[in-house]
Amino acid sequence: MSMNHDSSPLVGTRWVEAGLATFTAALGGLVMIGSHASGIGWNDTGPEPGYFPFHVGLLMSAASLATLFRTLLRWRTLGEAFVSRAAFRQVLAVFLPIVLYVAVMPFTGLYLASVAFIAWFMWRDRQRAEPYGWPAILAVSGGASLASYLVFALWFKVPLQAGPLALLGGWLQ
Repeated sequence: MSMNHDSSPLVGTRWVEAGLATFTAALGGLVMIGSHASGIGWNDTGPEPGYFPFHVGLLMSAASLATLFRTLLRWRTLGEAFVSRAAFRQVLAVFLPIVLYVAVMPFTGLYLASVAFIAWFMWRDRQRAEPYGWPAILAVSGGASLASYLVFALWFKVPLQAGPLALLGGWLQ
């Protein structure tokens, strides 16, 4: 019996649990090291600045090491998939456009990047929902961008990065 490639595991639960436990134990260790430099004892006025962060880091590391130990004890029984290839592909289908949106925003400004971002998702998913064409896509994506401009820049007086639209005049800033 062959396994469907899309439902095959991309990464197993055991690796995710062990990796996350190791990462959070190391993070707790870094907190303890940083806190030690600030002082972790008591003085005449009470606890030194690093006292509480040190103990939080200690608890974080201890809990993470306990999780790692428990994961290693159950290693053979933790064979199920944490995420399948199909599910990971769905995550990437949203994550990669978000990364691109954030990457182009300094160059295009929030408004143009938002129009492109919303229009992309509407165009990509138009087959799943009601079929709509470019006029509807442009109206919704442009309307959402215009609404964010009206709310933030005009009403709340918090101008957002306008990018090239700022060249049209000071009215966007």
